[in-house]
Amino acid sequence: MHIYFQIVKQEVFTLFISTTTYISSFYFLCLLGISYRFFLEFFGSTNWILPPLTSLLIGLLFGAPGLVPFLTMRTFSEERKLGTLEVLMSAPVSPTELVLGKWTASLLFLYTIFGLSFCFPLITYLIYPATGISLGYNEHSQWIGIVSFLAFHGCTFTALGIFASTMTKNQMISGMLTFSLISIYLTAIIFTFGQSFPISENQDLVDYFASTFLSLSSGLSQMHNFSLGLLDLKTILHQITLTVLFLFLAIFQVDRIKHKA
Repeated sequence: MHIYFQIVKQEVFTLFISTTTYISSFYFLCLLGISYRFFLEFFGSTNWILPPLTSLLIGLLFGAPGLVPFLTMRTFSEERKLGTLEVLMSAPVSPTELVLGKWTASLLFLYTIFGLSFCFPLITYLIYPATGISLGYNEHSQWIGIVSFLAFHGCTFTALGIFASTMTKNQMISGMLTFSLISIYLTAIIFTFGQSFPISENQDLVDYFASTFLSLSSGLSQMHNFSLGLLDLKTILHQITLTVLFLFLAIFQVDRIKHKA
């Protein structure tokens, strides 16, 4: 456990001093802030039926393919390219500790970006309380639901990025692979919106994993529920399953690299 925390500490330090992550985070927050400003300006003349806070959720969710690769592409690709991964693997550190440590650091930085993003509605509520109340920013259930939705999807996205980074020595390829996989995930949510995949209460393990991937179709519907403060346990369990799956694949790949060294 001590080694795990040491890896997290080192990776967090690396991310916070990285010019790439600062630049990508800065532009991401700027674009998100501009979009949020225009959303508020034209909100009254639109047919938007979801809570206004959901606009920020959509921006963060569909902006993830442009942000997550910058947080995860260096984790293993750079170390493999420089040959430091093999040296690290010769130390008393297990592939599980290494993968989980790097994943935790990436996730913490992603959560930091999410937290800064939520400053936009908070500032609106503090400066213009009447406007904030009319937009529903004082509804605690909406905040809990949206934060929970982003938290579990952030776990999945960063786990996917860590897995992609273990597959190649090239940072750009790792970043493009992460971008492509997350984009495919989000595309599946969009193009299968409105379809339903009923799940039996007595399903076996194979059926559960099948429904995990088929549940992508209900992603936007569940986002609506979460934005209203209705937490869906099935969605949470599915995101945990996907996160564990990609982390397991990353651990398997790192273990494979270790035995090749």
